[in-house]
Amino acid sequence: MRSKPWIILIIIIIVLGVGSFVVLQFYNPFRQYPSDGTESPQPTFDQILWPTQPGTKVFSNKGYTLDYSHSDEGYISVKGPSDGTIKKAQITFQDVSYTYDLYEDVYTVLPLQSGNGDYKIRLMKHKEGDTYVVVAGTQISVTMSDPLRVFLYPSQIINYNPETLAISKSFELTKNDHSELKRVYSIYKYIITTIDYDKEKAEIAKTTFILPKVDETLELKKGICFDYAALMAAMLRVQQIPTRVITGYVSVGYHAWVEVYIKDIGWINPSIYFAKEKWERMDPTFDAQGLYFGTYQNKLTY
Repeated sequence: MRSKPWIILIIIIIVLGVGSFVVLQFYNPFRQYPSDGTESPQPTFDQILWPTQPGTKVFSNKGYTLDYSHSDEGYISVKGPSDGTIKKAQITFQDVSYTYDLYEDVYTVLPLQSGNGDYKIRLMKHKEGDTYVVVAGTQISVTMSDPLRVFLYPSQIINYNPETLAISKSFELTKNDHSELKRVYSIYKYIITTIDYDKEKAEIAKTTFILPKVDETLELKKGICFDYAALMAAMLRVQQIPTRVITGYVSVGYHAWVEVYIKDIGWINPSIYFAKEKWERMDPTFDAQGLYFGTYQNKLTY
């Protein structure tokens, strides 16, 4: 039985239409990358947000000090006693907990990234093996005027200071950019074309938690997914662009990437589009090695 010519023609038109739509989603010869975007003034070094510990709101117990004077800005600072033990702080919001290492007599800046509400904070020290004992704890009620500000400060995971080389590199890369879109593009392009994946470190990271060091990644020009994400987040935060590091799962296992929030609208490249004032996922690790079309499952946000 022969098919009618018009039926075949309709099928061809549908196939071509769907194919063209898919292709144009990832390559459009009429589209400029990155988009021009809306002009905005270049941020300055003086506008970078730095955490402080003024001591106006403090909880102290068993040698631990928690300064939550700037909880309304989205962060707290914690330090432990000089007793030679390994110490940690655990922050719980509803049913999600984050655990961080603490230092002796040096404040560790920790984000309150879950928004407004009540945070439970437990201060712990090592007992034996993988066991920790809670030695102090408290609860604080947090109200932020701008929940995005937490993603403009440095923290233990996205750690930088005024002498960090990644900061000066960020301003160098974006000095001629006149929009948020182009600043994101300049930093993103630099990272995916400059940083190589460190396979040896990846093997170590399977059994050992390694904090990212943004300047080490910048200088060695290599790192794992956590390093890619932390470096990109640091370089964008100092440009006054809220950026958060996400850890979770992809098809190949545990992974880290970033989400970026800008006020602009436009394309970074054929596969990354920013809608106004919405978080957009960017994966510098996979993008440095080739496109990834699998799924993402968020677990923790930093």
